[in-house]
Parts: sequence; structure tokens; C-alpha cells
Amino acid sequence: MGEELYGETINQLVPLFISVGIGFLIGLERQFTKEVKEKENQFAGLRTYSMISLMGFISAFLAEKLGTWVFICVLAGLFVFVIVSYILASRIEGNKGATSEITTILTFLLGALVFHRFILLALIIMILLLLLLVFKPSLHGFVKKLTSDELHAIILFVIMSALVIPFLPDKNFGPYKLWNLKEIWKMVVLVSGTSLVGYMIAKIMGNKGTLWAGLIGGLVSSTSVALTFSRRSKLTTGASSFFYAMGIISACTIMFPRILFEVYIVNSLLAKHLWLPVVAVSIAGFGAAFFIYKFKKGIPDTEKLPLKNPLDLKTAIQFAFFFAGIQWLVKFCSEKFGENGTYLAGAISGITDVDAITLSMAKMASGDAQTDIAINTILLAALSNTLVKFIIIMIIGSTQLRKTAFIGFGAIFFTGLTYFILRIV
Repeated sequence: MGEELYGETINQLVPLFISVGIGFLIGLERQFTKEVKEKENQFAGLRTYSMISLMGFISAFLAEKLGTWVFICVLAGLFVFVIVSYILASRIEGNKGATSEITTILTFLLGALVFHRFILLALIIMILLLLLLVFKPSLHGFVKKLTSDELHAIILFVIMSALVIPFLPDKNFGPYKLWNLKEIWKMVVLVSGTSLVGYMIAKIMGNKGTLWAGLIGGLVSSTSVALTFSRRSKLTTGASSFFYAMGIISACTIMFPRILFEVYIVNSLLAKHLWLPVVAVSIAGFGAAFFIYKFKKGIPDTEKLPLKNPLDLKTAIQFAFFFAGIQWLVKFCSEKFGENGTYLAGAISGITDVDAITLSMAKMASGDAQTDIAINTILLAALSNTLVKFIIIMIIGSTQLRKTAFIGFGAIFFTGLTYFILRIV
């Protein structure tokens, strides 16, 4: 009996320490924010939050041994304590938020989750909670900067994803029985959501500085970054062209990790084969951007890139038709011309948009042979799209921008084409 109890205690030690650690980190953020940054009296601090998480862990343990009523009673008591504390504090300090009080209850529940071995879930929730707490000023600033069009875009995205998808028919139709309205709209939501997230990050954190503007702008539209910075390069002289080149290269490079993300969402098995060329090209592109940055280190960089809201109903519908068209083009070319036809379709579609062909190939890929074709096609489309941006620079950009950007685009093309050739040889 003693050995069984001893063994059970040992097994609970790691979750117990994780539970206390979660409370410790949350309490650390709360105490630092209130005492150091806001110079206010905190509702609870480092030790209190650690004990609250521990209380959640112990309550879940006792509930398993004695009954669920134990956990319910402790949770109810915590609710009463939080409400009373909030009322008393409001009388003294006036109107105040309830962030710390809600955080207290969540910390208790996280301790209980850890006891029941939902450790990864508890850690993810803790990270999200800490992000919401730490970025409070940025989030408040974001709300103040939010325009009515941007608010409408967020609401539209929720409607597109949560309300429209469940009511769309899940049946294939059209040539080759290729199209499925529900699947097409899911792809629209994925691409629109990715662009919207990049846009919102730029709104929350700001995109001042060419490198940062290029990275964030690339999540929204790398073509827009290339156009904007190319035009600006002719209006300025000196070192600005170096920074514009750095921003454009960063925007074109971030497109490759974005492609990998989209493929992973649709076809995780394909993503496992695609990560190597994406990482190789990303290292080449970001390495070139870093080289330019180091070469011009010390020169002030204050450029800011105006970003357009990427989400509206017209754009979403246009992408839906474009995606359906790319699906047909890939199938038609592969039927008529085989593997080379698929590659041709990828290169052509990549001229205008890389998302549609990426998602189309991710959905169609199944089996080793199709996986190879999908990877090669996606890579060709990405390189085709990158070539278009380089042509934009050559036509619109200044002489200095062309010379500097050639470093990054050369690195991207050399790496991508080398990988492609090695795969098909």
C-alpha cells in the first residue's frame, strides 16, 4: 500500500510543478504590470497566482478522490472571493477593469487542467493569456486606430468562416467533377485569413522601418511591397534604395514560409516534403536581406509602408473564381500534356497569384508520384511569381535598386532552381 501511494505521488510531481510554474508566470506578469508599469496596487501577485494555480490542481485531485462537489465548492468560493474583492476595489479606486479577476479564475482552471494531464492545452492557453496581458497597450492602441472599414473586414471574415461554410453544399460538380463549393470557400477563408492576420499585426505593432514593413507587407501582398518601394526608389537618392531592396527581398522571401503554412493546413503530409526547399530559399533570401542591412548599418531607416485592407467580399469572390479556374487549368493541362502540363499550369498561374496553385496542388496531391509533382509545381509557381516582382523592379525601380535587389533575387532563384533541377534529374 505504501509503495502504491509513493509511486502515485511521484507521478504527480511533474504536473504539480508545471501547475505552480503556470501560476508563477502569470503572477509575474500581473505583478510587474501593476507595480512597475502602472504603479497601482495589484489584485494578486506572484505568490498569490502560484497558490491559485496550486489550489486548482489540489481541488481537481480531491474531486477525483472525494467527488466533483469538492471542485465545484472551491470554484464557487473563488468566484465569491473575486466578486467581493472587485466590489471593494471599485469603491476605492472607482471604475476599473476586471482583467486580473478573470485571470485569477483562469489560473485556477489551468491548474485543474494540468492535474487531468491536459498539459499541452494548459500551456497553450497560458501563452495566449500572457500574450493578451502583455500586449494590452498595443491592443488598446489597435482599437483606437481601427477604422470602420477594418471593423467591417473582421466581421466579414467571421461571417465568411463561421456562418457561410456550414451552409454550402459539399458535393462535387463541373468538369472532371472537380469543384466543391464548400472546399473552394474554405480555401478563400484560409488565404483571406492569412492576409488579414498580417494586416492586423501591422496595425497592432506598426510597420515602421523598411525591413519590418517588407516582412509584414509580404504576409499581406508582396507584389504591393515591390510596386510601392520600386516607385519610391525613383523619388529618393542615396542609401534609401538599399533599404527598399532589403524590404522587397524580405517581402518576396516571407512568401515561401506562407506557402508552407497554407500547404500544412490543407495537406500536412505534403508539407513534410515541402519544408526543405522552403527553408533553403528562405535562408538564401533572408541572408541576402541581412547582408544588405549589415552593409548599410548605421544609416537611419524610417520608411513606412501603407498597407491596404486585404479583405472585402469582392476580393474574396474573385479569389474563389480564380481558385476554381486554376483547379481546372491544372487538371486540363495534366490530362492533355501530362506532368509537363502541370508544371506549365503552375508557372502560368504563378504570374498573377501563388496561393491558388499552392492550395490546388495541396488538395490534389496524394501518393509519392503526385507529391513530387505538387512540390515541383508549387516551387515553379513561387519562382514565377518572384520573377514577376523582379521584372516590376527592373521596369519601375531606380538603377541602384535594381543592382541591390539583384543580390537577393539571384540568391532566391539560384537556390530554388537548383533544388528543382536536382529533383527532376
